[in-house]
Amino acid sequence: MRRRDRIYLWLRDHPLVVDSLFALFLFFVVGLAGWPVFADPYAGPDSPDALWAVSRGLNNLLTTVGTPLIAAGLTLPLALRRVRPVWSGGLVAATSIVQVILGAPLLGGQVGVLVALHGLAAYAPRWASRGGLALGLAGALMAGARYFVYVDDIAMVTVGITALVLAAWALGDLQRVRRQQLEALRERARRLEVEREQEARLAAADERARIAREMHDVVAHSLSIVIAQADGGRYAGDDDSKAAVRACETISQTGRAALTDMRRLLGVLRTDDDASRAPTPGLADLDELIASVQDSGLHVGLTTTGPPRVLSSGVQLAAYRIVQEALTNVLKHAGPDAGADVRLEWTPAGLMIAVTDDGRGAAADSALRDEAAGSGHGIPGMTERATLYGGRLQAGPVPGGGFAVRAHLPYPSGERMRQ
Repeated sequence: MRRRDRIYLWLRDHPLVVDSLFALFLFFVVGLAGWPVFADPYAGPDSPDALWAVSRGLNNLLTTVGTPLIAAGLTLPLALRRVRPVWSGGLVAATSIVQVILGAPLLGGQVGVLVALHGLAAYAPRWASRGGLALGLAGALMAGARYFVYVDDIAMVTVGITALVLAAWALGDLQRVRRQQLEALRERARRLEVEREQEARLAAADERARIAREMHDVVAHSLSIVIAQADGGRYAGDDDSKAAVRACETISQTGRAALTDMRRLLGVLRTDDDASRAPTPGLADLDELIASVQDSGLHVGLTTTGPPRVLSSGVQLAAYRIVQEALTNVLKHAGPDAGADVRLEWTPAGLMIAVTDDGRGAAADSALRDEAAGSGHGIPGMTERATLYGGRLQAGPVPGGGFAVRAHLPYPSGERMRQ
């Protein structure tokens, strides 16, 4: 994360600190240094001598003692304008009312009234926002009548103050609307993320339950027969060789039947009903798969290195489905004029599979593929197939553009080199 972004996030997460510094700045720089802007129009040399003396004395007292207090009341409560907007606006409004009643002169800190009104419109409840607007409009009329009574065009001055009040409130209300929209978008994104995770977990749980049921039906009964026949043949071998032969024949037939059922099971997982009657695909069918993908307009290359080994049909099916799903993702998300490369590497530790493309790149593809993977039939499905046979799978964008899927399928024990 860039330094500028970290500063922005810190300022956003510490509103009290930021607003406190802002309030102190207004108090010392504007609230005190700028006063008084306008004096009390009723205290002047045109008044009678006695009244003028009293008014002047009162005005001097307010200027000496009351003005700093009023400046503080207009600016310092702004430290709470985001964390406690109602309290902040109420203190500023009360200070302004006292200022008008006492006839204290207008100060540079009056800008705090507009800031507090903006805070009410942006952060306070709707009733407080509307109440602050009503008080602001009433205050604009009172200020015009109290402080600008001797101004030639008092109506224009009053209209100007009213316009400032309306502008401050409107800007705050626009900020409220924008913040609510952003919060709604964040909440929607959070709900979608939770729902996607829940759907993925439910899909994975349902898939595991279905595999467990199918495995139990196919394997448990067959293995029970194989174990029983093997034990019977071992005990009968010394006395009745024909019984041992029959036991071996039964074991062979049961094993073949179980193997056929297992192939059918692995063939129908995540496929339609018509595919369940087709032979289980394997590594020998990759050429046909790549040819069909090329017919769709995608250029695909296939490279094989190392001496191949004989693998079980389950491992071959897993390798075939990984390549198939990776090429399907390339067709969906890589964009036009993209190419893909399929590489099979027979290493001493296992079969390495790599499917890479030179599509639109990490920024566009990662978002789309993450979305596609969330359904449980993309990258999570390939990962499950690799994990089922003790392997691993990695998928992600390639620096400079493109996407890569890399899988490692270890050789099962007892596999032999192909002659």
